[in-house]
Amino acid sequence: MPIPRQPGAANGIQHGTEAGDTMLTVKAIEAAKPRDKGYKLADSGGLYLFITPAGGKSWRANFTKDGKQGTKTYGKWPELSLTDARRAHQSSRSAPEIEPQTTPTFKTVAKEWLLKHLPGLSNPKHRGQVEATLERFAYPTIGDRPIGEIRRPELVKAIASVGSRVETAHRVAGRITAVFNYALDAGILETHPAANLSRVLTPRKVKKPMPSIPPSEAGELMRAIAGYPDLVTRLGLELEAHTFVRVGELLGMRWDELREDGFIWVVPADRMKLKSPHVVPLSAQARAILDRLREINGASELVLDSPARPGHELSENTLLFALYRMGYKGRMTVHGFRALASTVLNESSGFDGEVIERQLSHKETDAVKAAYNRAQHLPKRRELMDWWGQWLARETAAGQKPASE
Repeated sequence: MPIPRQPGAANGIQHGTEAGDTMLTVKAIEAAKPRDKGYKLADSGGLYLFITPAGGKSWRANFTKDGKQGTKTYGKWPELSLTDARRAHQSSRSAPEIEPQTTPTFKTVAKEWLLKHLPGLSNPKHRGQVEATLERFAYPTIGDRPIGEIRRPELVKAIASVGSRVETAHRVAGRITAVFNYALDAGILETHPAANLSRVLTPRKVKKPMPSIPPSEAGELMRAIAGYPDLVTRLGLELEAHTFVRVGELLGMRWDELREDGFIWVVPADRMKLKSPHVVPLSAQARAILDRLREINGASELVLDSPARPGHELSENTLLFALYRMGYKGRMTVHGFRALASTVLNESSGFDGEVIERQLSHKETDAVKAAYNRAQHLPKRRELMDWWGQWLARETAAGQKPASE
């Protein structure tokens, strides 16, 4: 018995087959909720509603042309009603000479993703790197291809073009996957071939923790810093030791960020890793360091204004190379002051772990708990920072030779 032909089969286009007598209702469409993965609700004649993980709903139908499968999208619900979607589908089936829609190119979708993704990155250099990796490694091979037609081997070829740079290859793979995920959530695709793309790459090297001295050597380090010849660099390292903030938070410090007559420093959200303002109570020792810096840089907006480039922040390398010159290369970094403080405070201070974590500005996974910590822990954090300042002072003084020697 011959197989009945769908309308348009004579022109090489065969639309999806009937889905039985089941037909959608407006009530069923409105009740459809997003799931972890996109899914279909069939109507009739091959028409179906596709629901994305983000909750978007679009009218679609699959077709086969010249042996190749494709998907036609008629519009989004509720802009395109159920009745109008059926009419559009029927018109498409009875007028096969109209070329079916194709998906936008990878480059077009990537540009949309970048517009939404890049503003969330605080570091301008990082924003440029994200776009540059796609332009250099993805666009030459898949940029002009319709994203719905790209197959897994093409993606493997694209990331293979990176060569032996393992870290860069993983970044390219991650950004390609992010573009495909965006296309999935936007309703452009139903599935995609970029999942777990990095598994074809050489595994990343496990990053070693930043070097940090043991607490028993803290006094010796502080004495070495006190003898460093460049005054601004010396005071910058001492201030980092007493505040144990992240390096970028310290280097961008401005005088107008000080509060309560200099007893509190509020790091603004745009310099914080967690994008939330961070309060740093300042010990007597930290305030004394700031007094010295005000004598030098009080006329500048920047607390650590660079002597070599006035009006610019002191660089991280300036602090790091100072540690190298003191003999701490491979043993201590600027970031290592955070690890040193965390070790001492957790092992010796007697303060609650939540207070310590809050002062280190580590991420709190429980939102309610995080709000409670911000509201309740500041008095204890003041005590903690005073304790830390006194501990550093004791360790520094412990190994000093008497003046008479």
